[in-house]
Amino acid sequence: MLSAVAARRAAQVANPEPALPVARPEPAQVSPKSPRIPSTSAKTTSKRKASAQTPNLPRKSKKKKVAHQKPRYFTEEDAFLKQDDVIIIGEDDSEDSEEDMEGFARDLLPTTPTRSATLVAKGKRAWSPSRPFQDSSDEEVVAVSTPFTPGTPVTPRTPARVAVTEPTHLVSAFEPVLNKNIFSSSSTELQLASADVARKPITLVVLHPGETLALVGSYTLSVFHGSITMAGVKLEPSTATHPVFAPRSSPVPVIKALRSNGLSGHALPISLPEIIQPYLSQGCTIIALQELHTGVQGLGSVCRIFDGVFQPSRWYRNDSTPNLNIPGVHMLTRQHRDVQSFELPPSWDTALSSICPGTPQVDDSAKPVFPICLIKGPKKTGKSTFARTVLNRLATRYRKVAFLECDLGQSEFTPGGMVALNIVEQPLFGPPFTHPTIPYLAHYVGSDTPRSSPSHYLAAIQALVQSYKLDLQSPIFDIPDVVGDNRISDAIPLVVNTMGWNKGLGADLTRQIEEMVEPTDVVEVTGPLFERGWFEAHAPIGSDPFGHPSTKKHTIEPIAPSILANNYAPADHRILSMMSYFHAIFPAPSSADLEQLTATSWHTALPLCAQHPYQLDWSQAIDKFYLTGAGTEDVVPSELERVLNGAIVGLVSCESGAIDTEIDAKPNTIPYSQGATAVSPSMSTCHGIALIRGVSPSSHHMHVLSPLPTGMLAKCRVMIKGEQELPVWGMLDFRSEGGESVAGMERSKVPYLQWGKGEGIGGERRRVRRNLMRKGQS
Repeated sequence: MLSAVAARRAAQVANPEPALPVARPEPAQVSPKSPRIPSTSAKTTSKRKASAQTPNLPRKSKKKKVAHQKPRYFTEEDAFLKQDDVIIIGEDDSEDSEEDMEGFARDLLPTTPTRSATLVAKGKRAWSPSRPFQDSSDEEVVAVSTPFTPGTPVTPRTPARVAVTEPTHLVSAFEPVLNKNIFSSSSTELQLASADVARKPITLVVLHPGETLALVGSYTLSVFHGSITMAGVKLEPSTATHPVFAPRSSPVPVIKALRSNGLSGHALPISLPEIIQPYLSQGCTIIALQELHTGVQGLGSVCRIFDGVFQPSRWYRNDSTPNLNIPGVHMLTRQHRDVQSFELPPSWDTALSSICPGTPQVDDSAKPVFPICLIKGPKKTGKSTFARTVLNRLATRYRKVAFLECDLGQSEFTPGGMVALNIVEQPLFGPPFTHPTIPYLAHYVGSDTPRSSPSHYLAAIQALVQSYKLDLQSPIFDIPDVVGDNRISDAIPLVVNTMGWNKGLGADLTRQIEEMVEPTDVVEVTGPLFERGWFEAHAPIGSDPFGHPSTKKHTIEPIAPSILANNYAPADHRILSMMSYFHAIFPAPSSADLEQLTATSWHTALPLCAQHPYQLDWSQAIDKFYLTGAGTEDVVPSELERVLNGAIVGLVSCESGAIDTEIDAKPNTIPYSQGATAVSPSMSTCHGIALIRGVSPSSHHMHVLSPLPTGMLAKCRVMIKGEQELPVWGMLDFRSEGGESVAGMERSKVPYLQWGKGEGIGGERRRVRRNLMRKGQS
């Protein structure tokens, strides 16, 4: 497609008649009321395709004569005449669908004054589509200070370089001053006998109503007076300590003080220092912060892409940030491109208030109604973040809350590849890799997506839903009472997090899950195409016309993609969650029922290749090996040792009679049947995953790494190998400088690990495109 300059020069060549001499006036000598001199040159029409970002101005504005203080751009000296012709290649047809969707969204959404309309109102000429537009070249840097919204035209690129300006959004409206609003104390002075806070210095922070405080790092938080909100959860005064993990790879929670009623707060057995007593009658909030040593920061050495996420970003290196005298904790004063704060959108707050009302609801029979909430929506919209927020809200009202994880790729409590039912007792403040948990019940699928085994995926979820309705909905176990804990204990609500695959087969699977669960509330996160004003006007709370008559449907807005991504892809978080699981240290299980076993620390001093494994005799300890996934039915028994070498497997315990232990082969053969279907989820449960670090070819021994307690490992007599593989970070030795060796061996001689590009046909990584449509589907 020829540009306007090339078309004009071609028209001049076609018309040999001399044009009338036109004097080009200087910009300062042009009168606003002087008529334009007509030109006899051929009229050039721009052939550029109108995009969805071009402002649609009214037709009357074209006839109206506007006095211009400055000459029009085509009356000035045309700098393009002295250059070579420019040929603009037409855009790809694949972008037409995105333009049509943006135009559709612009017609649906409320109209807002655009930048072009503002320029016309000020007497300046609006943006013209014939001017050079901004392309994707890296020659110039253009500052964008406001987020893009559908219907807003793109600012044209200017020849001059524009400096990049970072938005200065204030996050912490709090100025710490020692011995004025920050006080150092100890557990002895506060008469705290809890083992969690003993022998550690305590920092007391006094927050006035409305003040906010955002911290980067890991710390423990306790509320002694007043109340605060953090990550959408309201915390009242209590002696309980909440561990908070705030890395830069996820939205940082913000502590906001609420207005209290003087001395009407909950009475705690704490004697605050006399210097803080005057603040109690001023409606202030007093919180206690302590450093938290768990070893989670060492995961940055294991997975180097997350190195330093618990430290301030590089934008803070030259800033004088206030010091809170808490090791490993840094105050976040303003947002940057690589660190964002968590802000609760208005539609989220409305939905949360309806799901978790201030007073318990009752039905017609005067029985309390507890929520069963299902969250669905597309990927990269904050669906998992909202599910965690609902879970934390319910955990402040109920003693125990059940969480059903149906997202195989972005699991909240377990590594990817399994559907799990977890029991939560306390609110969780941190991303998934900071709270790996041994599930109450789980089933191993072995893949990040149910695409290859949808029937097994649904069967596993159905087994978990039945277990919840029979055992947990009205718990058959006695939950012991705790002094000072007034939360509800006779019911356990449920939160269901679904996957982000919401088209085709994924939408059908989500619909079947909704029919199994029979939720009381369905929360749908819409796509990132709509803007915030649309939700308050067009998304009221009501009944779901496609679900149960008593089901309430809530439509909420998505979180900005820049806050979710934050320089890390979902695949990076999956890798970090798996590495966090293998380096986690779980507490020993007790005799209590429905106990939440969450990791309390991480052992990151040694890589996986240097840790001491369990030596297992598979002829005595394992009853059956299963392979799941596409192509596994072709694996013959003689090749199973090579398949299991360095594999990720699920550790499963089965009921008696669930599997057939008879083997048709020789006695020394591995218990494996080619093409056998995995054990039924209704008669088995998965306790966790393990890494088979090596299989001995001459004996029945294999080396296994797993963070599960020894008592649970003895129950797991079935191993299932799926499609998941160990990330490359788990194969490296981070102790060597530059990664030149692995466990003392030169990296070029390490088995199962290849550096650089692959050799031969098929050596490169295959890229699969799933967005191609046939002609009849367009």
